[in-house]
Amino acid sequence: MNLFDLEEKNVKIVRVLVYPNITFQEELEKDSYIQVIKNQIKLLNEIRDDLWFYMILPEPVSSLQFDNVTQWYTEFETYPPTMRSNFRVDIIRKMLHNGLDFDLVMSHLPEHTHQLVSTLYNVTHHMPPVFGYCHWFDLKEVVAWPKDSFLQNITGLLEYDRCYLNTQHQKDLVLNQAKETFNDATIEKLDNILHVQHLGVNREDIVSDINEKPEKIIVFNHRPDTYKHFKQFIAVTDKLWKMRQDFSVWVPLLDAPNHDQEGRFREYVDTKKGDKNLPKKLNYYNELKKCYMGFSPKQKYGGWSVATTDGMMNGVPYIMFDDTYYHELYAKGDFFQNDHDAVMLLNKYLDDPRYRNEEAEKALAWIGNKLVYSDEIVKMNDYMNDLLSRQKVMGDSIKLKEIIDFIKKGPATKKDIMNKVGWGRGIKWTPYRRALMKHPNIFDTMDEYPTYIWDDC
Repeated sequence: MNLFDLEEKNVKIVRVLVYPNITFQEELEKDSYIQVIKNQIKLLNEIRDDLWFYMILPEPVSSLQFDNVTQWYTEFETYPPTMRSNFRVDIIRKMLHNGLDFDLVMSHLPEHTHQLVSTLYNVTHHMPPVFGYCHWFDLKEVVAWPKDSFLQNITGLLEYDRCYLNTQHQKDLVLNQAKETFNDATIEKLDNILHVQHLGVNREDIVSDINEKPEKIIVFNHRPDTYKHFKQFIAVTDKLWKMRQDFSVWVPLLDAPNHDQEGRFREYVDTKKGDKNLPKKLNYYNELKKCYMGFSPKQKYGGWSVATTDGMMNGVPYIMFDDTYYHELYAKGDFFQNDHDAVMLLNKYLDDPRYRNEEAEKALAWIGNKLVYSDEIVKMNDYMNDLLSRQKVMGDSIKLKEIIDFIKKGPATKKDIMNKVGWGRGIKWTPYRRALMKHPNIFDTMDEYPTYIWDDC
């Protein structure tokens, strides 16, 4: 989207407040929330030109510097349990001042959503609907800290019209744990709110052809952590190494060179780094293309595996743990249920290059046909339009007519209108804004601050 194209453009603006869930501040551009929201805004901007996003961040993020994005900055806690408990109403209420309009709230942190909408209602006169995305649930079998925030997460979700999450498996885990506390009516409501959205890939990132002569590299490009069963993967490759020594293992996210988490040296393990933004020689995607196959381990969390789709879109076939979250990702893949099955599959691929290439071709075709993320964003765009269409619109009234006549005389800001009609904090402005945006002659200006314009068209 080009700033010149937006300048002084009058359209029916949809203003979206985006609330973050940031857990990796050391390298903010690599945080999963930043990666997801960047892609969502990019793809939404390709579909439509009437959105303005207000984003709350700990510091400027260059990849989010779109022409239709306002960035606001404040400090965030870095330890997840503290971050989820600490809503800074004193700071947020100054950001969300009454000169701004908000048509939708896109919250990525359910634990703060009640406080957020309460502050929004009290300060801005707006009651916009909430939708969003949840990157993490404090499931009792997954969290590593002593006190989880699961109940706070669920009560926040009940403020949403819809909340996207990665997989059906993940949704089932959430609903099953929620049943321990909440009644059937609440579980049914949660079931309707939680909506699976698979994090696919960008079409332009999918390679056109597989590498038919890769190096014999087995890639584990997931986080080498307990919840990704990294130790179990290393146990499998140790068994394989005893059988043959014609392969290597690449673990790009492992910090200690050529060591596992316990410091044991393994000559077959390579920990060279790769970055999607680095030059060709060290580019993560280019390094993936050299790999013979990938390994997708059992997960405690059951979320979407971006590591697996990264490899598949670069022509790398994966063997995957036999559970629903991987079947959702690639139903026609090769699955293992135990270490023995995994070793047998690894041997099969390494012994049969033709079979390996056939599986690589099948995986590449699947991801191009089934897992292009823009297809999911088209559905989300339709949902956003539907959500707005369901909002209350102020009918004909003396006050609405007064506001329309005021705008007809010249451009008017929200503050101008509020001062004109003499409204205080108690007024609900959202139905009036919806009526103005439905009026055939009234538009908003594509800018950070709303300005209502009369156009005889």
